[in-house]
Amino acid sequence: MKRLIERSRSVGEVLRWVTQNPSKVSASHYPIALHKLGQLLQQQQPGQATVNGESRGPGQMLEQPEFQTLCQAIISGCSKFDNFSIVNCLYAAAALGLPGESPLVRVLEDESRSRLGRFNQKDVSMVFSSEANNKALEAIFSSQLFYENRQERFIRSMAEWLPRKAENLTPYTMALIAKYVARHRLREPRLLDTIANFLLKRGEQLDSKVIQKLVFPFSRMNYRPSNHSELFPKLEAILEQKAGSSPLATVNILMSMFQLSHFPQAVLHQVFSPAFITNVMS
Repeated sequence: MKRLIERSRSVGEVLRWVTQNPSKVSASHYPIALHKLGQLLQQQQPGQATVNGESRGPGQMLEQPEFQTLCQAIISGCSKFDNFSIVNCLYAAAALGLPGESPLVRVLEDESRSRLGRFNQKDVSMVFSSEANNKALEAIFSSQLFYENRQERFIRSMAEWLPRKAENLTPYTMALIAKYVARHRLREPRLLDTIANFLLKRGEQLDSKVIQKLVFPFSRMNYRPSNHSELFPKLEAILEQKAGSSPLATVNILMSMFQLSHFPQAVLHQVFSPAFITNVMS
């Protein structure tokens, strides 16, 4: 069944395999099916998802009887799932853009909470390894369905544990989180300060294009991070060294800093020089 799900080429095919063969579907197959649905929806243009041969948009797919049957099967059986399948289903549901108040997400969250005290070290290492965190978060924040919807409950929950895990995340993952927070203007101080601390610790290793993505949420919401007295001088020093490598990114970073009432004089002299302006125009 796993191979059949993974080889499916359409949303409808995934749903048919899972809903029409319940006796052959085990707990481990459900997160695989949810992840596969997310992948297929990302590959399709808006309005091209297909169920039973009919064109369906991503939002419509979530309302289809076949998908509801899949969700109900998970809800009914999740108490018998192993710990890793529970968490994988929860990650996949978030990546699909299911709202926090949906029955599937609520049941999975409740089941996860009830098991926290019974997770053994192997469960914890599998679920909370840096590789799993990066992979899961990238899948979630790369999902167009998730990106287009404001998931405040998920963000609040993530803000509780992200500060402890941030040092293990890749710059790409953190940039995806920053992009989402900025798009939906989610003014969550713990999350924004975590992004700022990530910048402070790893800014010298990042290129200007990544830095601009991490800085943008602060200016968009007019939020001065708690470490701004350290962060802004650090960014200024980095820009002095990297101003010419990515001129448009440099300008965007400066614009963000201006909006937060920080004016890096040394970098401004470089930006308003004939050489820099020529570089931007070319």
